[in-house]
Amino acid sequence: MSPHRPRINPGQRQQLRDFVVAHPGLTHDELIAAADRVRMRMLITDGLAEVRQRSLIRRDEAGRYWPA
Repeated sequence: MSPHRPRINPGQRQQLRDFVVAHPGLTHDELIAAADRVRMRMLITDGLAEVRQRSLIRRDEAGRYWPA
């Protein structure tokens, strides 16, 4: 049985990508702190890995996220 991985829809992926574009070079924890709404914090937690896997954003060796 595979572990549960939340899926986000295309609109949410775009919102998350736009958030990283507006806040480049932040780590996961810094992105969470920069989010001013609970919904965005949940989206970061649930969807950051998926958005990265789809090459919409990238993560460097220091764990900072950048627009792709």
